Amino acid sequence: MALFGESIRRIAQKMQACEEWIEMKRDLREPIDPGKPPLNLHMRWAEKEDLFAIAALEGFVKETDFMEESLRKGDRCLLLEEGKQLRAFAWATFRDFKMALWYTLKLPPGWSYLEYIFVHPAVAGQGVGSYLLGSLLLAVRDQGFSHMVAGMYSNWDVSIRLHTRMGFRDHRRLTQCKILNIFPIPPKEGSGFH
Repeated sequence: MALFGESIRRIAQKMQACEEWIEMKRDLREPIDPGKPPLNLHMRWAEKEDLFAIAALEGFVKETDFMEESLRKGDRCLLLEEGKQLRAFAWATFRDFKMALWYTLKLPPGWSYLEYIFVHPAVAGQGVGSYLLGSLLLAVRDQGFSHMVAGMYSNWDVSIRLHTRMGFRDHRRLTQCKILNIFPIPPKEGSGFH
């Protein structure tokens, strides 16, 4: 009977896929050094006309209505361009953010959330990500915010290194599992903001 139980447990483990989600936080009251601006790149805030290009870089092939609504609600997206080509962007929100059906990231007053950062492969490895993220941190701090949170999967090594280099520290970890790699199971609640 014990052998049967162990066999069932092994089959269940094979049918379940789990990923670890890491939330990192950055205290914006600490010094922020974005480094030198990359050559030939111009920085500006995104506008409605930029949303299709941003969505295309993210791999979305759908309308940008949800992004327009986010900008209307106060989200900000910082762009780096080379000529007329979008090379990098970082999108931040300042309100609670629905991560999954069972989890909404509740932001305390003065906190922000980095929803997405993207650097085009053509300019990767040239300090563009550090400069963009550092510039966003400075801009968010100048708007009166004290902290920024960013989330990523534990196997996103490049993202983890970038955030660590820019002063982010582990804040909370959640393990998200799916049965049959389809049906999500809510993660156990981790510790709250501190």
